Amino acid sequence: MLVAGAVAIPLLYQTMQAGREVFVEPVERQRSSLMPVLNTAGTPVLQAAPTQFAEQGWNGKDRMTILLLGVDNPVEGAARTDTIILVNIDPRAETASMLPIPRDMRVVIPGYGIDKINAAYALGEFNKVPGGGAGLMMRTIEANFGLPIHHFASVNFSGFVTMVDTLGGITLDVPYPIKDNRYPGDNLTYQRVYFPAGWQRLDGAKALQYARTRHADGDSHRSRRQQQVLLALRDQAIALDLLPKLPSLIDDFGDTVRTDVSPDDAVRLAQIGSRIPRDQIVSHSLLPALFEQREADKPYYLVPDWDLVVPILTEFSGTDVNPPGAALTNPSYDLPVLIENGTTNDGLAGRVADVMIANGFTDVDVVMAGDRGKHPATTVTDRGGNLGTSALLTNLVGVGADKITIVDAPWSDDEESDSEGADAAAASPIGDGTGATSGGMLAEEASLSTEERARYAIVITLGDDAPDPASNDLQLDEYQEQIGDSDNPADADTDSEP
Repeated sequence: MLVAGAVAIPLLYQTMQAGREVFVEPVERQRSSLMPVLNTAGTPVLQAAPTQFAEQGWNGKDRMTILLLGVDNPVEGAARTDTIILVNIDPRAETASMLPIPRDMRVVIPGYGIDKINAAYALGEFNKVPGGGAGLMMRTIEANFGLPIHHFASVNFSGFVTMVDTLGGITLDVPYPIKDNRYPGDNLTYQRVYFPAGWQRLDGAKALQYARTRHADGDSHRSRRQQQVLLALRDQAIALDLLPKLPSLIDDFGDTVRTDVSPDDAVRLAQIGSRIPRDQIVSHSLLPALFEQREADKPYYLVPDWDLVVPILTEFSGTDVNPPGAALTNPSYDLPVLIENGTTNDGLAGRVADVMIANGFTDVDVVMAGDRGKHPATTVTDRGGNLGTSALLTNLVGVGADKITIVDAPWSDDEESDSEGADAAAASPIGDGTGATSGGMLAEEASLSTEERARYAIVITLGDDAPDPASNDLQLDEYQEQIGDSDNPADADTDSEP
């Protein structure tokens, strides 16, 4: 017993220390109790957001949706996601579904704006938002898809290689010969990779190349390869007795794998996964619901047709899904929007307005709220039923749709009201504590009267929960420039991007 204790105690200590690196705290992120959706008439409305797990955690029986992320480790800049896959597990039925999300898919990233979903992880990681890159990616998927994401797991390149090698390699069937002359090598160079058709055994380095290569047949086929690799890893793990290797595994993966699944739930998930027959693991694809958008001097996007996305998400999750992204697709960018700074953070409204203008809004004014410092939560007043637009604006601010109040008092958009409002603004120039206004005039702290506020279709009063764009070191346009984004998918995200 003494000998066994002398061996076991250091081993357990080592495992616990490494486990603290692998198992992180659950991602804390703002969750809105309401979300915008389209009703049967195609009109945006607010409805209750999907429920999450109870506070005490997972009961081991309910469906769970996990976000899997494959992450690179760049020398400069933020880490980026090469792999984005949702996995939905049904413990009762002992089935599982996989849904890869193409990284070029056009989405709204809360607090930032419209961009490829791949940008969410980089922006969240670099700017140290709550939950980091994984947290912002989870919020982005929930804000666009309407699916609650319960947990995440991420692995970087070196961790993936170690994982495959620890399992003794993987065996898979390459469906056709693959040759990529532009596979990224060291120091921003190219190298050639080649895989003949047929069954073959791959070590970690070759498995990584197989999962990453895309120049021969594009991202859609790469997505299929990544799912093929995941299933091969699962088959290999089931075939091996991994319990004796657990301390070594955790120690090896300590700095390369992260998950907010608890250790106990991870064990239960592993047990459930081992019982699911291979033919009950179904792969789904969003590609039939996406179409290409190419515009000169603009990023290349895969734009969702939400009518086609709905049945895919419903089949994947096993529940009826009404994605919020469908309600955000046709905003009125020319509606007059007023942003009131209700905080003591000088200039916040102006910085938030810059985000809105960068995302296409053309009529945005800023003003200091009369009772600044007394607004713990942001409020959005929508006059005249512009829910699709106000919902998009809440995403740009970085708060939930439960901040929106619909007021049955249409805003005044006639010329006489505009003229009166312009005179009022000239007499009392607006600003939010920075001394600058939209008209280039200097202003002290000022607020607008009820009549003046009625000129605006949407009035946003920023509260203490509103993120400050000034805390973001990396902006959307800077991210796009960093990765060499363009209107040509062959040129975008190539060598510096996995």
